[in-house]
Amino acid sequence: MNAKKYIALICTAAVVLTGVRIGVSADATDNKTNETIKILPVGDSITDGYGTEGSYRKFLYNELTEAGYSIDMTGPNASWGDGEYTDPVSGAIFRYDNAHCGYSGYAIEEYPGRNGILETLKNGDYVNKYDPDIVILQIGTNDIIDNHEIDTAGKRLDKLVTYILQNIDEDDALFVTTIPDLDPNREGVYDWFANYRHLPDWTPVSDVNAEKWVGDQIAEYNGQVKALVESKQKSGVKNIYFGDVNHTITDVKSYLKDGVHPNDMGYKLMGGYWAGVIKEYLENHASSPEPSVTTAEPAVTAQPSVTTLPEAATTEPSVTTETAVTTPAVTEPEHPGPNLAEPFPGDVNLDGTLNAADFTAMVNLLLDKGAVSTHPVCCDLNHDSKLNIADLILLKEKLLK
Repeated sequence: MNAKKYIALICTAAVVLTGVRIGVSADATDNKTNETIKILPVGDSITDGYGTEGSYRKFLYNELTEAGYSIDMTGPNASWGDGEYTDPVSGAIFRYDNAHCGYSGYAIEEYPGRNGILETLKNGDYVNKYDPDIVILQIGTNDIIDNHEIDTAGKRLDKLVTYILQNIDEDDALFVTTIPDLDPNREGVYDWFANYRHLPDWTPVSDVNAEKWVGDQIAEYNGQVKALVESKQKSGVKNIYFGDVNHTITDVKSYLKDGVHPNDMGYKLMGGYWAGVIKEYLENHASSPEPSVTTAEPAVTAQPSVTTLPEAATTEPSVTTETAVTTPAVTEPEHPGPNLAEPFPGDVNLDGTLNAADFTAMVNLLLDKGAVSTHPVCCDLNHDSKLNIADLILLKEKLLK
């Protein structure tokens, strides 16, 4: 298993959990209020739920309400009533608020052959009309499908993001997310990616190269999404946050129904991701007028059921071919040597060295498996007084240097 998929699987397992502060007992209910939280999901067919009713929204709503929050999913679509979902394995049934602002086939901004989410929001004045506390914006997949000026997609997204920010209150939140990977050679959507089947001079492109081309464009776009959010944050915008659903869809063969749209397995991962992100945001937002969360990285805590998560994750088709989860291969960096009196960042197991054993120790700590160090200096690599996936990612980066 490569390092990216290993990190992605750990993140996927973690998003169903809530936050823990190092050395501090955390109780998610401490920061709950009786106020209803209004969430406006904005996007294209992946938000709408093309062929899969309720998309990720049903799982997000269910997890938040099960956690004790009062949630009002809002938007101009399906606002006439609730939806109902039956788990195909357990038979469990739950109802969910089906309102949203997702439009199948829409791009960031209109261009020939595509309607735009920007124009749709403006024409309907939907942000002001529904007055959300939280906006989740996932858009760009159709721009990718058409290969429409991806090098400037970030500029189009900036217009959309700026418009939303201008129409929400300062204490509301806008989460802007990456988009999932795609499977362009899948039967049924093959022709959707016609612009990747030839070069500008009409020289044919093989399926292998078309798939790589699509992947490169997705990576380019997602990089622009992250850069845009970081630029807004650095300019002083305090209520914009980066989300990364791309890392929840780790296997396009298993989690995408048709090569573009997630199936319920994929949507459940996305819904769990957003539930973790929003719980983290709400807890921080309730305790401080200026939330310290700057990226949509859900924190991780230990719960009684956490030890079953790795097994549950491996039941998904994307990981059944793996015989074991291993840590990424790394070259051990030079280090001045053991000095247990002065712990240093990354030495999670307090053995005086920085190596793959520290990565394993932090994973075990996140999943509450085994006794490992909880010294803040060793574990809290991003200095936010919490142990979460962000620290694990920073540790991996230190090891791979």
